[in-house]
Amino acid sequence: MELEDNLTIEEARRLIAYLQSELERQRALNAEMRRAVADMARAFQESLALSHQAAQDGDLERVRQIVIENRRIWQDWLRQIVEAAGRKP
Repeated sequence: MELEDNLTIEEARRLIAYLQSELERQRALNAEMRRAVADMARAFQESLALSHQAAQDGDLERVRQIVIENRRIWQDWLRQIVEAAGRKP
């Protein structure tokens, strides 16, 4: 009986250690995602301001360039998100 109790305590300790590790990993991922979202928001605002100014100036070629660059950047971000989501713990 005492051996079973010790194994159960050891299993519980391993489980607690695993759960604490997993919690820290999730916190790190959440912090990384918050930073990424903030970066994306800033980039979107800057791009929107540039596009608006180019449109106000009548520079349609510049608006087109900004749109093409935005598409490339958003595709890169999406690729990074998909890769990060697929990472093993």
